[in-house]
Amino acid sequence: MKQIHVCLALALLLFAGLNCGTENPVTEETVDTSVVETPTGTLRGEVQSVEGVLIQVRLLKDGQLLTQTETEAIYELGSLEAGNYTLQISAKGYETTEINVTAIAGQTVSVDKVTLVALATPVSHLRGILTDVATGAPISEVHLQLTDKTGKIYETLTTAAGAFTFENLPVEQAFALKIEHADYENTEVAVQPIPAANTFELNLKLIPLPEVEELDPGQGLSIGSQAPDFELSDGNGKLHTLGDYIGNKNVVLGFFRGVW
Repeated sequence: MKQIHVCLALALLLFAGLNCGTENPVTEETVDTSVVETPTGTLRGEVQSVEGVLIQVRLLKDGQLLTQTETEAIYELGSLEAGNYTLQISAKGYETTEINVTAIAGQTVSVDKVTLVALATPVSHLRGILTDVATGAPISEVHLQLTDKTGKIYETLTTAAGAFTFENLPVEQAFALKIEHADYENTEVAVQPIPAANTFELNLKLIPLPEVEELDPGQGLSIGSQAPDFELSDGNGKLHTLGDYIGNKNVVLGFFRGVW
């Protein structure tokens, strides 16, 4: 009889446990995985229009060119992180005006109207188009650097149509144009002196880099990928670092079995 009571007690405990699980089910906490976007700001301003001349508006942060646009008068630069920026406003034959501005998250900041002042000295200009040599398609958002003989650097970005402009350059002076893009071979072009008030046209075609061939794990480096810098000794015990040969020599590695 005692054994029967024990079995009944165990059965009641088991039944009570099952009921507790039914009446109070454990629920999983729902986690919100949505991405919270950081609010951005907008800069809006106006430049006194110059008949027949497009105005260049460049935006820099900590001296680095971020973006630029062409306008006849009114400009607007949006999707800017909150912070301090510098506006460079220029046009052919006119002095460059620089303005320090602050973008505020969630707000549109109005910039004071700018009136450009004509240059007193003669200048020259350079403009051109960047395209893909294989497809002929324009290449946008490419950063270009133009350096004069004194070492002064002029910067610009290509537009959606692949166009670029350098205005108000010193006359009768040679330049070096440097073009870098992650998907294309680096290019350097020598630009001959440009006469005063002239605009030199320069259409360039960039050579695309070969696509990197992905290899299975364990097969080594992919073709076209960058090898890590390393140090090895030659047959005479002299150490050589790969970085010492980059850019000016071809490197061939040979491995020889030792003598046992």
